[in-house]
Amino acid sequence: MFNWLSDYNYDFALAAVPIQLILLIYYCSRRNLPIRSSLSFFWVMVANLVMTVFDIVSCEMNEVWTEYPLWVMYGVNQLYFYAFIARGWALFDYTAEECHGYAALGKWLTKFSAVPALLTAILVLSTPWTGAIFLFSPERGYFNTGLYNSIYACMYFYIALSLLCVFLQWNRIDMRLKTSMLEYNVILIAGMLLRKMFMGNLLVTSYFSILAILIIYLSAQNPDLYRDRKTHLFNKDAFNRIGAECLVKGIPFHCIVADVNNYESVKMLYGYQQMKRSMEQFGRWLIQSFPHYYVFYFRNGEFLMLQKNRRFEDHKDRILQMIRDSFSHPWAAEGTDVHLRISALVLPYDMLPTKMTKAHDFIVHSFQHAYVENHRDNYVVTREICDAFDREGKVEKALGRALGEQRVEAWFQPIYSVQQNRIIGAEALARLRDPKLGFIPPDEFIRVAERTGDIMEVGRQVFERVCELLETGEPGRLGVRKINVNLSPVQCMNDRLAAELSAIAEKHGVPLDRINFEITESSLSDYRLIQKQMLLLQEKGSTFSLDDFGTGTSNLTRLVNLPIHAVKMDLVMVRNFFEGCLPILPDIVNMFRKTKMQIVAEGVETKEMKETLASLGCDYEQGYYFAKPLPPDEFVSYLKKEKGEIS
Repeated sequence: MFNWLSDYNYDFALAAVPIQLILLIYYCSRRNLPIRSSLSFFWVMVANLVMTVFDIVSCEMNEVWTEYPLWVMYGVNQLYFYAFIARGWALFDYTAEECHGYAALGKWLTKFSAVPALLTAILVLSTPWTGAIFLFSPERGYFNTGLYNSIYACMYFYIALSLLCVFLQWNRIDMRLKTSMLEYNVILIAGMLLRKMFMGNLLVTSYFSILAILIIYLSAQNPDLYRDRKTHLFNKDAFNRIGAECLVKGIPFHCIVADVNNYESVKMLYGYQQMKRSMEQFGRWLIQSFPHYYVFYFRNGEFLMLQKNRRFEDHKDRILQMIRDSFSHPWAAEGTDVHLRISALVLPYDMLPTKMTKAHDFIVHSFQHAYVENHRDNYVVTREICDAFDREGKVEKALGRALGEQRVEAWFQPIYSVQQNRIIGAEALARLRDPKLGFIPPDEFIRVAERTGDIMEVGRQVFERVCELLETGEPGRLGVRKINVNLSPVQCMNDRLAAELSAIAEKHGVPLDRINFEITESSLSDYRLIQKQMLLLQEKGSTFSLDDFGTGTSNLTRLVNLPIHAVKMDLVMVRNFFEGCLPILPDIVNMFRKTKMQIVAEGVETKEMKETLASLGCDYEQGYYFAKPLPPDEFVSYLKKEKGEIS
């Protein structure tokens, strides 16, 4: 066992040294985020390592201080105190940068935040002449003097200021950061109190510091948290961190989104591993082709490039020419036959929302527009795209209000029976009216509901409205046998779907044999799950039809094996037939009739269409020729009018 000169116990300090070295070497060997908090964390680790080493060295040398020149002894001890002060300030700087606390403190407080550290450092610097912090004397050797506690006061000040930043920004930072910031500040306080009050000869400050550093590393500073495993590029979390810093500090930047249009088809054709290699190669090519940009990979062929401190408007012509040269032709993966079709759009700084969450959503929104805009020879986000994004945000809020207030409506479009020559059913369609936005088209709010995950609740409320109408008894009395209710693909993935719908119907006293559920072709992706739910609902009397046939990639064998009794021809197919673009529609009708399935034709708009589709063998018809979707009271009035005309 090593014989130390002093009475201090170095066990904790010595254990902390290799951990700090490993962390520091690993951190420096990886590509870290180019943001201020990463640099602050680096200086925290350096200062803590220097503090730990010189804490041990100074304690040992102080025991034999007469063997060294006095200026060396002062220098060694001063290095420890400088590192202690620097670590305290760097931890505060890291916290303030991470939670954007400088913005909360204001310009003047930010400028003066370094003053306590500077004043304390000046006291340490003056110590050989003033004896402010410590002294050496022939009788006592090393001993602390009157202002020694200012070192700890400085540290407590920065911990208090760190906690103030956290609480000022409490609602703007996520729970992971809140928790980690509170944890490492409490640990630092505990370490200093234990060293000062209970363990005078036990060097534990470094140990508690390394615990704080580990918490920071694991929660926010591990470089692998911001690295995409497929392409080894920065991921979208990295973009959120870099973009947030730019927006908060007003640093100008612009982005270029690059979307692989044929990502899904290439993956299906060549397989996942080849697609992964292609994405990696394309990412490397972007880094080489755009060397002044940070390159990010979001998902499914979505790449983004960001350049700081440069406005797009100042270099517009050069950037647009670079994009046209790079993306006007398919990109070929090296050593393969894989060709990627790329669409790209520039997002200027002044077009981006000022809040990072909205900026991220806007970028995702821009990916969806890149293909269409490039075919118009446009490579810059337009005001129309921004307006569409703003509109989508308003629709999202309106939908949230409507769901919370149970205001989603069901309107009903009549279904006509060719054989019975009368209205025998209706399709329930979701509708939304908002006090601020007025009537919101279904394609708008349905798309938003699918993106936000609210489509499940939309489906529940529509089904509730259907059951409320059937509960009145009016539709049945007026000849409506069934109401068709659409099930979205997301609803079909819910393994409690049958139980939830049965409970709603039972609450209103509506037998499920009054309901015909319409499922889309995309709902059949999880065949086993949807088959299970369909059989459970079928046991209670419900029937099923396939909605919008011709818009997906149905497996006909699977269709025949599912309990589907009817197929709805999509209105686009019907329209194409009458425009002469789909002459095989009669053959499709005959094919399904041979499987004993009934045929429903959508999009019937004229008497000629009604009669022609009936002659082809369609069993039911639906469209504006009969009626547009109607609110419940108007639908009942329509049924009464139709019944009066028949009688």
